[in-house]
Amino acid sequence: MLLSLLVYLQSLRWVVPTAVMLGSAPAYITAWMAVRMATAILPRRYYRRGDDLLYSAYQRLILFFFENYTGVQIYLYGDTDVLTSKKENVLYMSNHQCTVDWVVCDMLAVRQGMLGTLRYVLKDGLRFFPLYGFYLAQHDCLYVKRSGKFDKDRASRQLERLQRDKTPTWFVVFPEGTRFNPELPEVIKKSQDYAKAQGYPVLHHVLTPRYRALQVGLLQMRTCLDAVYDITIAYGNTVAKETGERLTSPGMPDFLQGSSKELHLHIARVPLSDVPDSEEKLSQWVQHRFQEKEKLLSHFYSPNNSCSEPRQCFPGKRVKSGLPLISTAPAFLFWGGLFTAVLATSEGRAVYWKVALGSTAAGCLWMAVRS
Repeated sequence: MLLSLLVYLQSLRWVVPTAVMLGSAPAYITAWMAVRMATAILPRRYYRRGDDLLYSAYQRLILFFFENYTGVQIYLYGDTDVLTSKKENVLYMSNHQCTVDWVVCDMLAVRQGMLGTLRYVLKDGLRFFPLYGFYLAQHDCLYVKRSGKFDKDRASRQLERLQRDKTPTWFVVFPEGTRFNPELPEVIKKSQDYAKAQGYPVLHHVLTPRYRALQVGLLQMRTCLDAVYDITIAYGNTVAKETGERLTSPGMPDFLQGSSKELHLHIARVPLSDVPDSEEKLSQWVQHRFQEKEKLLSHFYSPNNSCSEPRQCFPGKRVKSGLPLISTAPAFLFWGGLFTAVLATSEGRAVYWKVALGSTAAGCLWMAVRS
């Protein structure tokens, strides 16, 4: 009976973190509106600075749960010194396997002091996600349709403003467009068939990448970027012990429950001078970068690799990296305390639901008008 209870409680480890993170969203939106109004008559760069500081404070709450709460062991490979040497404006590109990949951006950006500057290329369907869909557009994220099409003119204007205002930015792109999931073989096959049709090498651990979002980002922001950070992500505990087959990477609830005890991140810093300008050469360059990811992941998932402890690893020297609790605990205490205090009284609960529902409706209407 006791064992069953413990197993049940373990399965619910994701509930409290999720409630606090999502439940804090109305308070966050209220704080954002205050920042927006306070900077309304000032040059836009002042709004962006305030917004980035606020976003950083909220993302530290996310990291409290995904890094400190889970106790995940993070191993860094490759150009690890770029995270501690200096702050840089970068185009961040990565392979995509699960929803935790978005939090990995936080994990790396916070180590360079650039947490608030993350701006993503997102799937168009997320624009109507309650509260977050509207806010992320205000944070200068871009929405892309599943087919890979997007409003180039609007994207260009948005990115041009970031460049003109010299806004610190990590511009995040997942060139695969969708997740690599071993449980969806039809998606993998479709990607491999596309590679064959285009004359590209067939990949087995990543999907064939597209380059349009990269092209627009580089075209508009090249003069204010320092480099491209090419990140390869691999999760521990993603190999079946019986068959050795690759398993699906953990989603956010699974990760919060501790299903993946290790996270392996390979960092390759590519100077802008090594990134082609022309469309054809950029396409070839992106394909080459993903062929390198294929080699890294083939080593990671090979039963005959050179790893001892941990059993799965990328080749080369690795650095174990932990995030101090002092970096995230204040954010947890602030947002968690605010969420608890608001719900502690009937008046607070009434205001909470009015803000949540009203902001959701207004945000969805705004996004519908602008779509």
